[in-house]
Amino acid sequence: MNIKLYRSATIGINISGKKILCDPWLVDGEYFGSWSHYPYYDLEANLSEINSYDAIYVSHIHPDHCSEKTMKKIDKKIPVYIHNYHSKFLKFKIERMGFKVIELMNGKKNEIFKNVNLNIYAADNCNPELCYKFLGCADMRAKDQSQQIDTIAVFDDGKHTLVNLNDCPYELVTSTFKDINKNYEKIDILMTGYGGAGPYPQCFENLNVNEKVIHAKNKEKQFLNYALKFVDALKPRYFLPFAGTYTLTGKLSKLQNLRGVPDIHDAYDFFDTYFDQLNNIETKSIKLNPGSSFDLNAKECDQKYIKSNIDEYKNYISQILSKKLLDYESIDIPKSEEIFELAKRAHKNFLEKKILNKIKYDEDIYIKFNSHSVKINNKNYIDLIKNEEINKNSKYIIFELDSRLLKWLLNGPKYAHWNNAEIGSHIKYFRKPNTYSRNLHANMCYFHI
Repeated sequence: MNIKLYRSATIGINISGKKILCDPWLVDGEYFGSWSHYPYYDLEANLSEINSYDAIYVSHIHPDHCSEKTMKKIDKKIPVYIHNYHSKFLKFKIERMGFKVIELMNGKKNEIFKNVNLNIYAADNCNPELCYKFLGCADMRAKDQSQQIDTIAVFDDGKHTLVNLNDCPYELVTSTFKDINKNYEKIDILMTGYGGAGPYPQCFENLNVNEKVIHAKNKEKQFLNYALKFVDALKPRYFLPFAGTYTLTGKLSKLQNLRGVPDIHDAYDFFDTYFDQLNNIETKSIKLNPGSSFDLNAKECDQKYIKSNIDEYKNYISQILSKKLLDYESIDIPKSEEIFELAKRAHKNFLEKKILNKIKYDEDIYIKFNSHSVKINNKNYIDLIKNEEINKNSKYIIFELDSRLLKWLLNGPKYAHWNNAEIGSHIKYFRKPNTYSRNLHANMCYFHI
């Protein structure tokens, strides 16, 4: 068994002579242009290598795992394996790109090639009671099935076993781990995320810069410790922290150091220190340069790990990435009246889902753009107001974003999804009180026509 790190969560697995590419994202500019790689990956120059894979596994729909800009360039003869989701949005998206999609039932081992098995678990192991308590960006209609978008992939050839956790939330996976430990005697390689992408704290304007730094450090520690809990639960021979190595682009690059996502080098140091302190000889960490590989049989990497030059990295951001336009910045700015007409239509869908899913919150919502805001009060009335008319004496949350992106969001997921706008750091927030309303944010995903 051999694994190759391309970028972020994009991993190549060579098992019993067959090659599976996991979560292809190799073209800069996902999340409406805000996510890029460092170092840069030239897909065009390496397309023959990528097209040599026998299969693709896509863990979930987020564009840093299912990159449309990447997959449109890949050979459409390669089959794509996904979980048998309640929602077929991911399946249809990949099929529209020209691929054959093979859905696998939850927790069922499938021989996809001779002596090569793939078992895909929903993060919550299809436990709707557990799932419904952690909305995230779930499909809230699926009351009798898994609602979560994240999955776990287990690859084995009867001799060795690899578990790919990618972005699975710690809150959901404990029951799934019980099944994995029951069905697999030993995990040879565990690959898991080590950081949490999202808008917090860099996009929350209740916090000053110093407070954002403190919250970012706390967030880093939280997710590093989650990764350790994953390791402790599955006790693999080898552990690779991966995914989440993205760099914010364009005007959003100034937020890079406030995301609460540890640098991969710092993550490696953290895990090395932890294992050294425990004198843990059961689990060894793997450190890979982008483009390098680890061979399980040889128990070694093909390259010595080298930390990237921090000055070169900063220069790349300032000289190249910061100067790129976000996807929506090249289109015309819509009029406030046009936005409001779309918002009124989107509001109907928003209210239907709020009632259907019994969503409750008591904040007024303001969607701020240009000199105006769309107001949705807690009694479900919608209006267009000037920004100076925002009632800051009530409980409220402000979503502030570019009107061009807002137009896409209001037109629906075919154009843009609210969750992707959040993850891409495109939305600024101000809230009173400064508390997180999971239900409100979940229902905002339905604010579109």
